[in-house]
Amino acid sequence: MKRRPELRGLSDDHHTGLVLAKQCRQVGHPDSALPEVVWNQVVEAFSSHLEPHFLIEEEHLLPALEAIGETSLASRIRADHSALRALRESESPSRTMINHFGELLESHIRFEERQVFEPTQNRLPEAALNAIAAACEAHSRSFREP
Repeated sequence: MKRRPELRGLSDDHHTGLVLAKQCRQVGHPDSALPEVVWNQVVEAFSSHLEPHFLIEEEHLLPALEAIGETSLASRIRADHSALRALRESESPSRTMINHFGELLESHIRFEERQVFEPTQNRLPEAALNAIAAACEAHSRSFREP
């Protein structure tokens, strides 16, 4: 099924998240970047990209999912966000923890794309979809501006 235009902003964000997740998962390989370098990328991406994305979902997508009876989907997303935030708080993460962060981030993104957006996008209220699109656009504009 083709993604609704109103959800494109969230879906497009997922590409950046998947790239970050891959970098985290590769920390265990001998030729990978130093864990500190990768973790600095995580910290930067979290504040500039992941946290704003999570907030848009929590403010607009999750209430809309709950309104159509998809409380288990909303609960899973909240739990994933919470777990990722908790991992992000680590001051000196191990290679194992960075790998775990990457695995969780990838799993979370795949879940949203396959089990949330696909089956629900045509059931979400238009007002919620429009609010999601507007929030993504506002964040995109503020991210581009100095």
